[in-house]
Order: sequence, then structure tokens, then C-alpha cells
Amino acid sequence: MLTSGAPPVRAEQPAQLYMLNCWGCHRPNGEGIPGTAPPLQGAADFLKVKGGRQYLIEVPGVAQSALNDEQVAEVMNWILQTFSKEQLPRDFKPYSGDEVKQLRAVRMLEITKTRNAVVAEMVAAKIRPAAKP
Repeated sequence: MLTSGAPPVRAEQPAQLYMLNCWGCHRPNGEGIPGTAPPLQGAADFLKVKGGRQYLIEVPGVAQSALNDEQVAEVMNWILQTFSKEQLPRDFKPYSGDEVKQLRAVRMLEITKTRNAVVAEMVAAKIRPAAKP
């Protein structure tokens, strides 16, 4: 058995969890797939408007993920800090497992309508351009 001074990489690390659970649709750098999965770059903009924080956890890909609540919180915090660090609000409070548990209990029935409403809030607040994200 070969050993090195570096600790072993565990699948529980947020970057590994992202790779195993999100990468397929959102791609390695969070660029997404047009028409299929939205980009994660700039996702922190959602935290700046009413309903945005909830939206990020209530979308089906997150809410119905096989990850547990703590893992979802860790991955979402990692996504925000990795792909959207420049957009994080100054008062950013990382997601906790308890908050994720509460938000995952809500089922988003009208995904497009909900996203459009949150994006309209961002456009009104001049956080995003009016073009489709």
C-alpha cells in the first residue's frame, strides 16, 4: 500500500459530492447545459432577492437529490463559494442541514413560473439583465 503525506480524498467532501451528483448536468465548472440545466455561475444572485434562497434548495434536482440534508447544505455552500463567490451577499449565511431539511419538505410545483418570478425580482433589483439566464 502506497501512502503519501496528503490525507485521502473522501467522497463526503463537497467537491467530490458535486462531481458525483451534480457534474453530469451542471458540468465541471458549473456552466450548465443550455436548455437542460442552468449554469451555477452567479447562483449567489438568487440570495439577494425574496424567494431566491428557498428556490436554490426547492428545485427538484436539489430537493429530490439522494444526498442527505447536511450534504446538500455542504454542496450548496461549496457551489456558491466556488462558482459565485463574487456575487455572495456581504451578510451571506451558509445553509445548514436543518434549513435544508425544512426547505426540501416544500415541493415546487411550477418550476418555470417560480424561476421566472425570482429572476424578475433580480431584474427589478438590477441584479441580472432582462435576457433569459
